[in-house]
Amino acid sequence: MNYIVLDLEWNQPLSPQRMVRDPMKLSGEIIQFGAVRIDDLQDLNIVDKYSEIVKPVFYTKMNKHVTEVTDLTDEIISQGRPFEVVCSEFLEWCGDDFVFITWGGADIFMLEDNMLIHEMDIEGLPECYDAQIVFDDQITQEDRSFALSYAMWKFEIKPQRSHDALNDAINTVEVMKRLDLTEGLEGYEI
Repeated sequence: MNYIVLDLEWNQPLSPQRMVRDPMKLSGEIIQFGAVRIDDLQDLNIVDKYSEIVKPVFYTKMNKHVTEVTDLTDEIISQGRPFEVVCSEFLEWCGDDFVFITWGGADIFMLEDNMLIHEMDIEGLPECYDAQIVFDDQITQEDRSFALSYAMWKFEIKPQRSHDALNDAINTVEVMKRLDLTEGLEGYEI
């Protein structure tokens, strides 16, 4: 079993009026994949990394807020590769038997929406577990969402630069090392 800790960055429409609504509502377009493969749920050693910029076709002009948060510019994303190519390559990199672990549920929903709008099959996507739920259940017990930056602060983890997909995947692993994932992931699916 491969455990893939996934983080995505996405661009958003410049205004609600510019949101793609046909053939489906697209609230964001993926512009960066970042993921790490970990060896198991006990040691959580990173054994491989994946990072790639995606050239958008729906939201080609960077939303100012997204640029401020991610440092991704129009120039950077214009040099990315097509979504279908990157996504197919990424899923192949994941291997035959894998699950996703994310911080929050938004990444998986965004991945599914982007695959659908690009007419890619989502039936082969694996189970996905939310480390944020495990953090809340085991640490805060407040029954609410917490930013990854908060969890890192809580555990006194010095972050890699945040809002970079690969670094956020690595940061997620650092938080996961302070949780009992074997127990925590039982019953938690997005």
